[in-house]
Amino acid sequence: MSQDLQNPQPQQSEEVDLGQLFKLIGKAFDRFFKFIASIFIGIYKVILLLLVHIYSRFVWYAGAVVVGVVLGFFIDKNTDKMYGANMFIETNFKSARQVYENVKQLHQLAEDEDTLQLGKILNIDPSKATKLKGFYITPDVDENEISEMYSEFYLKLDSLSRVTMTYDRYKESLISSNFPMHKIGVASTDKSIYKKIEQGFTNKLIDNPYLEELLQANNKVLIQEEQALKTQINKTDSLVTQYLKIRVLESQKEPVQGSGTNLYMGDSESNGLLVDESKIIEKRLALERQRREVIKRQAEEKGVVNVLAGFPETGYDIREWTDKMKFVLPIALFSIIFLFFIVLGLGKFLKSQTQK
Repeated sequence: MSQDLQNPQPQQSEEVDLGQLFKLIGKAFDRFFKFIASIFIGIYKVILLLLVHIYSRFVWYAGAVVVGVVLGFFIDKNTDKMYGANMFIETNFKSARQVYENVKQLHQLAEDEDTLQLGKILNIDPSKATKLKGFYITPDVDENEISEMYSEFYLKLDSLSRVTMTYDRYKESLISSNFPMHKIGVASTDKSIYKKIEQGFTNKLIDNPYLEELLQANNKVLIQEEQALKTQINKTDSLVTQYLKIRVLESQKEPVQGSGTNLYMGDSESNGLLVDESKIIEKRLALERQRREVIKRQAEEKGVVNVLAGFPETGYDIREWTDKMKFVLPIALFSIIFLFFIVLGLGKFLKSQTQK
């Protein structure tokens, strides 16, 4: 009986421990929520103090904003606007490095305001060249194109290199000149100058004797290849014509069992196989496809640089809001007035502290 009376004591002890635990958890949550509330209260007090400060000196701040806006409009009106336009190109014969170097040269001439040299290169008057403020070039590429480039590159690797060359590693190894298409931007204070410089600018991009010789050699090779394919197509047409004539002649004869027209092409004679007109026509179609590919390459590789999209007739305003004084000046004057009163108030506070 005495042992039974002692059994409830451990249960009461556990209830006391659980109660204390819940109280500790409750206090922790209470402190946490009070801490969060103190943050919002502190933010509220700061905002309220700022509003009181601005309201008490409203004339100063309103005057700073008004003066900034007026001066900003006046400055913007008497300052040349900055216009921009883009040209999109495709490079051939690994000429991207040369294109980037030539664009950097033009950009440096524009920064140095070397209008004589710049005008000479672009075939414009030096007074027009003073309007040019910068030349910029970046690859025109997206993630899908990089994926396609990686797939082609991956197929050329051996089994060991495929393990180490991941997509991310390949992407990090790419440089601007690895891409075929590029966007070239030109900044100017004259929005109608772009078409005037387009021809001279394009000629400057391909200013390289080696690339010009390579272009001429490639054009000759493509012309010869296209002529050879054309000759083969004509011969194939003649062969089809002769074959059809034989078919007509054979059809006019009395049919003899086991006989037929024996016309052989390539190795078919050694195998004893008859060739019908469908195979000759298929060969002609294959030659036609090859010829179309050559003609397409002639168009794509007609120049060292293909201009996919030239400059527009006029440029467009490329200024950001930070470049417009009607926005910058009011903010700047407001900030100056605010800092002035902050420093003034801090000085008064420090003075009062030193007098205690």
